[in-house]
Amino acid sequence: MGAAFPVDGRGGSSVGDRIRPLDGSARPAERRTSRNGSVSTVNLEPLFGSHPPARTTIIDSLDYWASQYPDQDAFLATDVESFEIRISYEALRRKSRAIARVLVEKGLVGERVLLLYPAERPLEFVAGFLGCLTAGAVAIPAYPPRRNRNMKRILAISDDASARAALTVTETIERLGSMLDEAQALGDLDWIATDDLIGGPDEPRLVDLSPEQLAFLQYTSGSTGSPKGVMLTHANTIHNVSLITHAFRMSRTGSGVFWLPTYHDMGLVGGVLKPLFFGRPNVLMSPFTFLAKPIRWLKAISKYRGTVSGGPNFAYDLCVQKIPHEEMEGIDLSTWDVAFNGAEPVRRDTIQNFTQKFSQYGFRANAMYPCYGMAESTLIVTGKPKSRTPTILAVHGPELNEHRVNVVDCTAPFAQELASSGVVLPEEDVLIVDPETHAPLPSEKVGEIWIHSASVGVGYWNKPEITEHVFRARRSDGHGPYLRSGDLGFMYDDELYVTGRIKDLIIVRGVNRYPQDIELTVEKATSRIQPGGVAAFAVDIQGQERLVVVAEVERKRSDDWSDVVQAVRRDVARDYDLPPDAVVLVRFGSIPTTSSGKIQRHACRQEFLEGTLKVVAQWTVWDQESTMAVSLPAPQPGGASNGEASRAIHPIVAAKVLEQVRAVAKERGRHVTLDTNIVLDLGLDSLERLQIAAALEDVFGGRFPEDVLGQIETCREVAEAIERHMGTTPRGQRPTETSDHDMTPRPANYAPADEDCRFDKLSEYKRLKLQMRQIEAAGAVNPYFQAHDGLTRDTTIIRGRRMRSFASYNYVGMSGDPVVSRAAKEAIDRYGTSVSASRLVSGEKTIHRELETAIAGLIGVPDSIVFVGGHSTNESTIGHLFRSGDLILHDALAHNSIIQGATLSGARRRAFPHNDWRTLDQILHDVRHAYHRVLIAIEGVYSMDGDFPELPRFLDVKRRHRVFLMVDEAHSMGTMGARGRGIAEHFGIDPNDVDIWMGTLSKSFGSCGGYIAGCKELVEYLKYTAPGFVYSVGIPPANAAAALASLRQLEKCPERVARLQHNAVRFLTRARERGLDTGLGQGTPVVPIIIGNSMRALELSQRLFARGINVLPILYPAVEEKAARLRFFITACHSDEQIDETVDAVAEELAAIRPHPSGNGATPAGRASAEREVASR
Repeated sequence: MGAAFPVDGRGGSSVGDRIRPLDGSARPAERRTSRNGSVSTVNLEPLFGSHPPARTTIIDSLDYWASQYPDQDAFLATDVESFEIRISYEALRRKSRAIARVLVEKGLVGERVLLLYPAERPLEFVAGFLGCLTAGAVAIPAYPPRRNRNMKRILAISDDASARAALTVTETIERLGSMLDEAQALGDLDWIATDDLIGGPDEPRLVDLSPEQLAFLQYTSGSTGSPKGVMLTHANTIHNVSLITHAFRMSRTGSGVFWLPTYHDMGLVGGVLKPLFFGRPNVLMSPFTFLAKPIRWLKAISKYRGTVSGGPNFAYDLCVQKIPHEEMEGIDLSTWDVAFNGAEPVRRDTIQNFTQKFSQYGFRANAMYPCYGMAESTLIVTGKPKSRTPTILAVHGPELNEHRVNVVDCTAPFAQELASSGVVLPEEDVLIVDPETHAPLPSEKVGEIWIHSASVGVGYWNKPEITEHVFRARRSDGHGPYLRSGDLGFMYDDELYVTGRIKDLIIVRGVNRYPQDIELTVEKATSRIQPGGVAAFAVDIQGQERLVVVAEVERKRSDDWSDVVQAVRRDVARDYDLPPDAVVLVRFGSIPTTSSGKIQRHACRQEFLEGTLKVVAQWTVWDQESTMAVSLPAPQPGGASNGEASRAIHPIVAAKVLEQVRAVAKERGRHVTLDTNIVLDLGLDSLERLQIAAALEDVFGGRFPEDVLGQIETCREVAEAIERHMGTTPRGQRPTETSDHDMTPRPANYAPADEDCRFDKLSEYKRLKLQMRQIEAAGAVNPYFQAHDGLTRDTTIIRGRRMRSFASYNYVGMSGDPVVSRAAKEAIDRYGTSVSASRLVSGEKTIHRELETAIAGLIGVPDSIVFVGGHSTNESTIGHLFRSGDLILHDALAHNSIIQGATLSGARRRAFPHNDWRTLDQILHDVRHAYHRVLIAIEGVYSMDGDFPELPRFLDVKRRHRVFLMVDEAHSMGTMGARGRGIAEHFGIDPNDVDIWMGTLSKSFGSCGGYIAGCKELVEYLKYTAPGFVYSVGIPPANAAAALASLRQLEKCPERVARLQHNAVRFLTRARERGLDTGLGQGTPVVPIIIGNSMRALELSQRLFARGINVLPILYPAVEEKAARLRFFITACHSDEQIDETVDAVAEELAAIRPHPSGNGATPAGRASAEREVASR
């Protein structure tokens, strides 16, 4: 094993040399690190119990948890609504080691490596970050550039760090292609795609790590011109995550929910490193997911029972402003123990408003957790005692402005209420110091916040002078060293109150911007602005931080300054993704300056607030009746911002996009067109843009892929993305044909996007491959599409090995029955292998009518019609019988074919709770009058859960409201009733009371196809008009004969049904006796064993396979994660011995899988069942 490099001194000395006692003497060696190599000695034993943490490096922590709980989820990535991807500790260790191996082979040990992962791929980021650390490389988290917009910042970071390589995913490298050609310094990096790197079980660690070794550079958000990368060691990291664990009083059953970007200190340290250290799973979401629809954050906390989550102050404000109470239905926030609030000033009103609004949904006031920290101290410095509600202190406002603290009653004149940032955490020393004299200040004075802690980084990379000033400050009496935070504050009753900044740093939504950078951009925006005459600062307007730009203009008289305002807003938005909220143009020479001519931002800010600036023209976003109407310049003809020819946009889509843009942009959007750039022309910030996206998602009933959200800027690009990913029809409107006259002319040089004409670029295919890679990363074999050789009854043959089979619908053993096989062969000899066309065209064979007559007789209705496939039977029948103006009500667990048929019909589709006839009755009472035809669709046996409905109750509802009732008997025909005649026989009802009986021929009838049975009028209408029958080939003669022979065998041998029912009850009973969770099972041949974790269900399936038992897992997203399961199909062919031995094997192998510390293992989750089924029939 090689050795990685320690801190090389380019920005500072090692941790051991830098951390000293406050009396200035040398720190004893034994105090520098504890026995296990960590600089933290915080007692965490009460929190870990019998699970002691590795307190050396994060990589040691990962190795520890991977060895103790290899299959436990380490992280889960989700957008809450459409996907969920998990990675276990073992899979994460393998992948990170595979990445490390590549880095080592490329000679990158000790070198700086950029991490440029898109926000929607957090699991890839985590693996890439850990891969860097495992290899002894220095990780540099950053956000990948888009459209050259933040290319300047990435270039500056790469240059400052002398980066050698960049890790990302394949799609990002492809997207950046031409941009890298234009930015040679980035193009020269070694670009490595990590998404296809998967390590094996024996992947070794190749590099030795030490706590004092440099782990990563944390570049603070802010200045583009002179980026500063904080050097953080493994020891810094371990110390800080130990403090967070102690402060939050973490629980071994808790979990986190994070939407914060992983390249930000709060998202990286809090959302990735702390969970890895503590060994509890963490849910990761993209910032886009939250910002577009804040409700998703709270949904995630509720869904995943999150205990720790949070963000900057603005996030809580956004929830209060954007989440209506209707969206909170069913959301439970009672598990949320720590709602941390930091990265920007914490406001008393925010705490109060959020708590007041969401307390009715379980949020507790003492969960709100104001805290303080920064990248230079890894993350946390102070935090609220967990059990207390946040402390609010009222002080005299005017005196606070003079840096004096006078505590007053909150009702006193000029009272200003401040939220405490909590108490100083163990092993930390926080002082309030006079920034000029470096003398400690008493509690009644405001001063600079200084910090002494083992969490404080080594310094800024390659900036020794700034490092000396910031990281090695000493008090006036020589004690130190301390980190100078640059923040102002005071201590009162041992709690820290942050009041501002020494320098004019602009902090909006938790992100830092440096005013000098913005001012330089403004100066260059137009020649009409006076060089050196610009001030940028932040003000609090209507409870929000606002960016204000004040600029001196040329001396020429003018009545129109709109071009200047527009240029300023456009250029600032382009460079910093933050358009100014106010642009104030003032007279030449009127901005306050020092005697040396330096702009006084504080004085300028004060004059702005007092209204004493000598204003020439002014525009403010919060005042729609501004002193100057700013007109948007007409877009240049020729269209799209990328310089390529534009394609025609569907007029409905175009109208909806422009409508939503105008609604958000207000007066800024008066002249908006499809070629308007939302960012540059309108100056909309990221939240406003995501607000537009969310509104359009609601209009069209779809989702923008997150990688697309980061790329679209013009209205045309938004419209194109809608057409590509959501279609052209707003939700609730029936699609209409667009005539040639409605289309705009084809643009010159038009070419469709790759994802519109290449299957390998389809977003849906990419997501499938991502899920498949997740299975491979877990070290599992894909359990699907196994090749079987020979007949499948109670056993099957896979890869030459005879296996006990519980994955077949051959319920009563008709497939392979000699009588059935002989009938099929005879039919081939008599009729041939195909009917060669639809029965309407080529005529039908006598075997077809014999089969349909027999099916109708078995059920007890006048007639039936046979279709060539089961899924198409439902699609074609439902889609044909119902239309716009009708209503289809289906069980929440209805098969996909029912849902597809309902969608095809154009009728309104609505699900009712599973098997809940009472709610169905109430729905019909409320809405029946608003529709023409109404269909209730239920199933005889639900194929995911093995339960069945109370059919007589549904018949009562049908009669009461005069609607149609359809029963899908795919899994109940041949399995229910004394003679296998289905659910009607089971309940003893007249089959003619049900309007539509549906069934399939592939299960109890040993063949293939589907049927509809009912009255003669229904069958005759379908026979002449149903597209899936009229325009489809008829069922092959051999299949018809096999089904007919099976049906006759069933009538002759009712003991098969009895044997099947005996076996089903025996399996269910034995499983429950062994403590297995059988969900909703009711003694049908479908028996679920609920595992509650997809990866564990997959492992259990493979363990059983090794023991000669073939049963498939049902994983997320086919079912909810908590309902992940194995699904056993019982047949009449199984013996008692096979059943008993199989149940024993399941219980033994499930017990052999290590217990899941989260409690997400084989606990009774059975009442929560699948929301949808993807298994085909």
